[in-house]
Amino acid sequence: MSDSKAGEGYYIAVHVGAGYHGKSKEREYKAAMKSACRAAAELLGSGGSAGDAVECAITILEDSPATNAGIGSNLNRLGLVECDASIMSSQPDGFGAVGASAGRGPDPATGLVPPMMLAGEGADAWARESGVAVDRCSRRKITEEALSKYARYMDRLSAGGEPNVEAAAGDEGDVDLQMDTVGAVCIDRWGEVSAGVSSGGIALKLPGRVGEAAMFGCGCWAEKTAPKEDPAGALSVGCSVTGTGEQIMRTLLARDCAQRDGDIFSVLSGCFERFSTTRALGMFKQRSAGLILLRKACGGNGAELGVAHTTHSMGYGYMSEAMGRPVAKISRKPEAADTAVSAIRL
Repeated sequence: MSDSKAGEGYYIAVHVGAGYHGKSKEREYKAAMKSACRAAAELLGSGGSAGDAVECAITILEDSPATNAGIGSNLNRLGLVECDASIMSSQPDGFGAVGASAGRGPDPATGLVPPMMLAGEGADAWARESGVAVDRCSRRKITEEALSKYARYMDRLSAGGEPNVEAAAGDEGDVDLQMDTVGAVCIDRWGEVSAGVSSGGIALKLPGRVGEAAMFGCGCWAEKTAPKEDPAGALSVGCSVTGTGEQIMRTLLARDCAQRDGDIFSVLSGCFERFSTTRALGMFKQRSAGLILLRKACGGNGAELGVAHTTHSMGYGYMSEAMGRPVAKISRKPEAADTAVSAIRL
């Protein structure tokens, strides 16, 4: 990277999933997001890349027991943790993912050479052989809260019920049932962008199930476009998605939102209108998704952040070099609205 191209400032956005966020844990969610923003800012401020900053931010979010990623992840039908994660960067141009893995999220190098995604034991074996740091203590990721939820959900299944989100709404003990992803998007001082996601998956998922967090174009998207007619008019765009994986994978939600033109509020409103009405999701009673979208024009003044979710709530945070300190919020959708959409200038 050339220092002569630096100086436009860095931008950071993070999220702790879309679903139901209990007010009793709101302070914990916000603290995790602010810590992730500060750590990414320290790295970017010292000349680090967007990809390194995203990895750093997501690692901190994974280590918070309040989130459903890494420590505190939902347990599958066998009572085990299996995580999905991916990261995408504009420089170096690459995508890497792991699926149904007991280890941590992907090293950015995974996507620079084939294959783009590794799953299960194959992902863990690749990490060991490549010298990538992996937390091999799967028990450390299982919290008492996760075990308590697992026992309640299994009791429901044994009684012929189903641990669904609708049943969990309003039940303070089950408010985290659908929070399936944490994520981050960063733009560095050179205008390069990176986005990533990490997920513990839905509660009681079948062993081996892989969700949107590991799928190309679904859980995250990052690219830097440069129009041929105006090479200087590059646009850095990054997106990180959360929600019901099977719905997001059917709609390629991350890529769809990131590649659309227009003001960020209209883009997200249009994307979620399509998500809510598409026939591809006709078998689902409820459409559940949320995302953060960060955009910056090369040479432009500042960046813009968009947040949207169809769920009861979504936690997000952001920070820029000019701001100096992070902001963290829990967005709660009005009952009468189908989607909550916000646009923020950074």
